[in-house]
Amino acid sequence: MKGQITDSLQQPVAWATVTLTKGDTIIFTIPANATGVFSFAAKEKAGTLLTITSTACLPFSTTIPWARAESGTLNMGRIMLQQKGTALQNVTVTATKPLIKKEIDKLVYNTEMDPESKFSSVLDIMKKVPYLSVDGQENLTLKGNSSYRILINGKPSGIVDQDPKNFLKTLPASTIQSIEVYTTPPAKYDAEGLGGVINIVTTKKIGEGYKGTVNISEGFPSGGPSGGFSFTATHKKLGVELYGGGNFAENALVTNTTSRTTSGDVPTNLNVTGSNKGHNNGRYLGTQFSYESDSLQLFTAQFNLNGFNGRNNSYRSSILDQGEAILQQFILAGNSRFNNNGLDAGLNYQLGFRNDKSRLLTISYRYMQYKTNSAASNSFLEAIHYPVPDYSQYNNTTTTEHTGQVDYVQNIKKIKMEAGIKAIFRDNRSAFNTLKYDSLSDQFLNDPAQRDAFVNHQAVLSAYNTYSFTLKNWGFKAGARLEETINNIDFEATQTKVAHNYFNLVPSLAINKNYTNGTYISFGYNQRLKRPGINRLNPFVNMSDPNFISYGNPDLKPSLIHSFDLGYGSNKKQAINIGLNYAFSNNLDLKTSRYDSASKITYTTYDNSGKIAALMLNANFNLALTKALRTVINGNIGNFWIQSAVDERLAKTQQLLYSATLSNSYTFKNDWIVSASLYLYGKNLAPAQIQGTVNGYIASGFSMSKSLLKKKLSFSAYINNPFTKFRNSRTEIVSYDFIEINSNQQYFRKAGFSINYRFGKLKKDILKNKRGINNNDISN
Repeated sequence: MKGQITDSLQQPVAWATVTLTKGDTIIFTIPANATGVFSFAAKEKAGTLLTITSTACLPFSTTIPWARAESGTLNMGRIMLQQKGTALQNVTVTATKPLIKKEIDKLVYNTEMDPESKFSSVLDIMKKVPYLSVDGQENLTLKGNSSYRILINGKPSGIVDQDPKNFLKTLPASTIQSIEVYTTPPAKYDAEGLGGVINIVTTKKIGEGYKGTVNISEGFPSGGPSGGFSFTATHKKLGVELYGGGNFAENALVTNTTSRTTSGDVPTNLNVTGSNKGHNNGRYLGTQFSYESDSLQLFTAQFNLNGFNGRNNSYRSSILDQGEAILQQFILAGNSRFNNNGLDAGLNYQLGFRNDKSRLLTISYRYMQYKTNSAASNSFLEAIHYPVPDYSQYNNTTTTEHTGQVDYVQNIKKIKMEAGIKAIFRDNRSAFNTLKYDSLSDQFLNDPAQRDAFVNHQAVLSAYNTYSFTLKNWGFKAGARLEETINNIDFEATQTKVAHNYFNLVPSLAINKNYTNGTYISFGYNQRLKRPGINRLNPFVNMSDPNFISYGNPDLKPSLIHSFDLGYGSNKKQAINIGLNYAFSNNLDLKTSRYDSASKITYTTYDNSGKIAALMLNANFNLALTKALRTVINGNIGNFWIQSAVDERLAKTQQLLYSATLSNSYTFKNDWIVSASLYLYGKNLAPAQIQGTVNGYIASGFSMSKSLLKKKLSFSAYINNPFTKFRNSRTEIVSYDFIEINSNQQYFRKAGFSINYRFGKLKKDILKNKRGINNNDISN
């Protein structure tokens, strides 16, 4: 069978997807080439329906006229697709999207095809997406890695960068179209994010009008109310999109303990018991505007605001002894607060070319600013052998960015070429000081040794070039990215300067082969960078717990990781996706802790001495057992080998990591959906810590939902871990001269409900540039 795909203007539609199906079974899928031509071999009547989809046109389906075949060839001729945004007359579209789709360098989870998206949050849906995992504390990982980047429509947003957990919890899944997981990110993306890139694509409809979504939810006893909304309106060439949300989380009273046993000439035992409670709240507001001046020019702008603040009160009793002798003892009453606020704004201009529809030029600019103000006060009571005055600490940080970017795309015969240049000019600033109580003056006075101003001027200059093409059932994408980073750091108090400049060539390669039976295999290789952000660079000495002091390291350099991926899958009615990843790094920045026997204090900071190798298997089975019953099994298992210098000694560790989710949902004919899930999390490594591990646990969840008013209104209720009220999160840190055990009580049992309402009528969504700025080059 062969043919050519064009649009209504008789222009070829490049890289359209051609699918052959029989009933509910996908026989195979292939892409057309750059000129819209497709050709493949198939047995007569192997399929009954031919479906063609493209991002620029409406889907098209037709019954296959096998009787027209001549000499073993069925020529479908020119197949014309209707461009999006134009009216359809007397055309019936019968194509259906698969729930999961594999492309050359990414996997796409079509949220619109998931019935539970009508009442779930995006974070809930991510529990079922291949390569993604969400633990019991709602922390998201990609291929078992907490280092990744999240984009919205291919662009960064301060909303998701600064508080991703609460943003994803309050964003209704009904407002998005798909979740794209780049396991082998192409060179057009910044090299940051060791695990990869997650891109959230918002919902697209056809025609003019408006639409909106409102949701509210409540969780207790820990948690609180939250809500979100989205609204989109288009009129002729102008479009506007608004979305926002917020949450208030009450952290109920919980207890915690810490024990530290040291060895050496003067062995000691430290025991700390305490409790803490607090609250925090977050909010965000995003806007996007578009104006299509003509068929070749598109202007877009976006403006986003976000904030996150909270307060915490703690009470700790500390005893340090040597045998039966008490070396020091005190009760510490502490309170802390923080206030974070950010904004970002961007402008994009996109230009098409009349003589070649594949050519696309995009010019973008983005401004971003994020501020954090934090304060902590400590008061000592009933102190024995501990002559430390009460003190307060203040730390104010600001990050400012200006980014310019130019992208160009063109098809050269059967090859798609992408190229671009980018410049980021970033300022990280921190001003911190400590006030200590002076009994003589009865005042809190500045401590000159704990006062400084830190300024980091950073410029990141980059260029990339990518080529992709298809050859029968094979797809190839290869590229490289050049990045030069210029770092200058100033310390105000000591009048010292530090300069770090580094250059990186970051290659990427992705290969995918589709088989006629609907299965695929894939291979990918790329390098990823992990640049330290201001939280890791900032030399501010955090003494909120006087027994355990931490500070940043302004001498940190970026970490480079090499990653290899193998994939296999079948995304027919029963979706199976399996991936094997091997990654290694020789200069990873890890958190290390050392015990100072003189002061009896544990000091924690970062350095670049880490070497890591990891072999990880990810598996996802999304099975429609019946029309009403669906089962999802999502999990990973892998082994990590890590070594690093700790206090000038070599420390090594090896850890087997695993997690699994089993989720079952049943849909009744009256639009009731009930689901039950079981989660297994094995022992894990402490975040960025070679010396620490965190205990594993088992969790469960049950929910029910109901759709009303022609599925515009949905109500859902849930309960998690109904049989266990608390969970003790236990972290063990083991070094050559001490063992530290931290046990933190966490509310495990949680119940709640949510209400979602969709309204309006929209036939055309906000136009979005096909290219734009995505700053994803730093890690905090």
